[in-house]
Amino acid sequence: MDLPDLRLRPGLLDTVRYAAAMWEFQLLHFDPERARAEDLAGPIVQGPLLGTYLVRVLDGAGTLEHLEWRNHAVVPVGTDLVCGGTLDTSAGAGTARLWIRDGAGATVVTGSARVRP
Repeated sequence: MDLPDLRLRPGLLDTVRYAAAMWEFQLLHFDPERARAEDLAGPIVQGPLLGTYLVRVLDGAGTLEHLEWRNHAVVPVGTDLVCGGTLDTSAGAGTARLWIRDGAGATVVTGSARVRP
């Protein structure tokens, strides 16, 4: 079954809040000058923050037992994102295939999860 899409546009405030919560203050996530010094066009979304978006896609699907994901591209702050996936519960515990796509439709994150109903 298809999981409901989650549409987001992470902004600077999101990356600052995540940095504060995780005590992870790499400036390239919220300082435009530092990001440019790293040859980026601007600040980028933290990879683990993208993983938390996958968890949000699973909201209501059951108890999360395992999650893994892979970031395939840098995601600039302010990018429109669509997070989604599918859930197969035919074998008892649910197995999810997850993804995040940017506004152009390119897949920037893929993942999988196991949930207990």
